[in-house]
Amino acid sequence: MIQEIFDFHQVESLNWGDFIQSEENSEAVACLSQWPKSWGNNGIIIYGAPKVGKTHLASLWAQTANAIYVLKSAFKEKPRILFEADRNFVIDNFDEISGIDYWMFDFFNICREKGHYFLLLSRSHPSMWDIGLRDLRSRIQTLPVVNIKIPGDDLLMKIAKKISRDFGITISNETLDYIMNHITRDVSTLSEILRTLDKLALQKQKSITIPFVRSYIFSGKNTNN
Repeated sequence: MIQEIFDFHQVESLNWGDFIQSEENSEAVACLSQWPKSWGNNGIIIYGAPKVGKTHLASLWAQTANAIYVLKSAFKEKPRILFEADRNFVIDNFDEISGIDYWMFDFFNICREKGHYFLLLSRSHPSMWDIGLRDLRSRIQTLPVVNIKIPGDDLLMKIAKKISRDFGITISNETLDYIMNHITRDVSTLSEILRTLDKLALQKQKSITIPFVRSYIFSGKNTNN
């Protein structure tokens, strides 16, 4: 019989004390932590692969800068509505949003007019964005662009330990080493594997050990039995 699992602890911690600073993200950390002194413009672009820390950093900056996340529903309204309160802005997954060239152009100009700031997050470099409005493309090209690099082995291990803490996963360093030596070395894959292992271990009422990982993940064994 498989035990029913309820995810009471599945919340990622996004405090400054939980953020792992490294060579891979040092430029982004410097730009955001020194705001607004280090910003020569009203906006900045941070891009990088999924789960390298973009959202975490943006959340920390939002706390510091009294910034809000711009939701997709806002793109249906005039951007000036957002400026009724004194606040700054984060737009996540900007490279995946389409059809807002004129909205974004107005938003950009209002930020300059009123002295507000914004942070754009993306998976790809701005040169890859599909922007048809030439004036907006020119504005975007004036913004500083910062890349958060794919984590190396040391940082990936620290991230694995953070994921384990955040989701209450009990796992040894030896087992983490084994996992990372058998997966694609990216944060998305690591996070998915750890959370899958956690759920399986709870269902099977077993500890997450190397034999367990080998049996239920890398052997291709049917985990629904």
